[in-house]
Amino acid sequence: MMSENPESSSKVLQINTENVYKIFECNELVVILFCSCYQEICIYKSTFEKVSVKVSELYPDPGKVVIGKASRYGTWTEYYSTSQNPNLPFDYKPNVRLFINGKLATKSFISDIILSNIVSYIQKLLDNSIEEISSICIPNNPTKAYEKYMIGYFKNKNSPDYQIFKKLSMVFMDDCQFYAGFGEEFCTTFSDNHNESLIIFKISNQPSPEFEQEIFSGDSSDYESLYNWGEKNILYSTSEITFDNAESIQKDRPLSLILFYNPDDLKPVKRFKDNITTVLKEYCNSSYNMFYILMKNYVDNYTVTVLICFIIVLDQINFLTANGALFSKHLQEIEKSQTDLPFLLLVRHGTIYRFPENYDVTSLMSYQQLKTLIKDFFSNNKHFSYYRNERQDKSGSIHPVYRFNLFCEFSSKPEKIDRNYIPDSVEDHFCVSLFDE
Repeated sequence: MMSENPESSSKVLQINTENVYKIFECNELVVILFCSCYQEICIYKSTFEKVSVKVSELYPDPGKVVIGKASRYGTWTEYYSTSQNPNLPFDYKPNVRLFINGKLATKSFISDIILSNIVSYIQKLLDNSIEEISSICIPNNPTKAYEKYMIGYFKNKNSPDYQIFKKLSMVFMDDCQFYAGFGEEFCTTFSDNHNESLIIFKISNQPSPEFEQEIFSGDSSDYESLYNWGEKNILYSTSEITFDNAESIQKDRPLSLILFYNPDDLKPVKRFKDNITTVLKEYCNSSYNMFYILMKNYVDNYTVTVLICFIIVLDQINFLTANGALFSKHLQEIEKSQTDLPFLLLVRHGTIYRFPENYDVTSLMSYQQLKTLIKDFFSNNKHFSYYRNERQDKSGSIHPVYRFNLFCEFSSKPEKIDRNYIPDSVEDHFCVSLFDE
């Protein structure tokens, strides 16, 4: 791909509605600093100039990388804000976003707009987004037992299919581990494969082998087709939680919605997974909400009115499945038995939230009802009067019931929560959202 300007990789370009689509079309990677005012531009101008110089030294070929700046309120950003990542608006603080072959990547820089961070990430993105393997078996990493893998088998590195696969790996590098093998023996691994390449998505530690992998059946030279398939599997798939991986699997997403299932009946698991990619899709990514407080203060006999904007960062939900038999002992301690399976629990920062007694995860309309319950849960977390109002009936909503480390084999006894108790997670989460840089 050729860049419109041979020197585009060495300058911080002003990107707007008139030139943005041409720049996306002609460059593999476009890194954009979004600001709303001159003051914000001044703060990060020096850093971004240094990023541009360093990146142009590392990747001098035209069409490889462009470093640019744009207004957070540009009309062209509306498409990406609403269709590609609706829960992460561009007008949230000064932020750096990456566009790979015109696709918005999941990675962003907000409070860490630092030269070394951005340059090292660009290097990893362009040079190390795929790990090459020499055998059919992929490396086993026991510390990432829940990891998602995308494995591609190709004839050689010059294959057009591999170049498309590499594009996909750059977009989803932070959400999935990508591997590639080359040679005839890789492509003929599966007897029913008649294509020149084979692409497989895998999640380890699933309830059943039928959930562990999916083979791409489309045209692997069609980027849009592969991207849509990859997005569905990588962003909207569920992992299986165990005692071994519980700590790491909840590290980045502290809010987990967990389906506890009977290992002898996996139909609810399939239904759960299917509904996450459809009904509950919007809760797989982070969302941001703003609210305003009008404050009055008296200074030297004058009334000073200040409008303060608070930004609440709502956690994306970590959708998980759990073998009810494996956790049976701990479930008994929170008044759940094997006869209750399947059922859902919401877990956040050691607080266990229970669903209304009349909620049945196996009913026909259960996932539409679940979506409403989750929406109400997020809304209530923004309004502390919900927890402080002693007269309010909370039986029809998701409510906290125990403080308990459900996924630690040697956990202490659970602490029952009073209905009028304000969970630490709510206030802690509020404070972190307000004051985290």
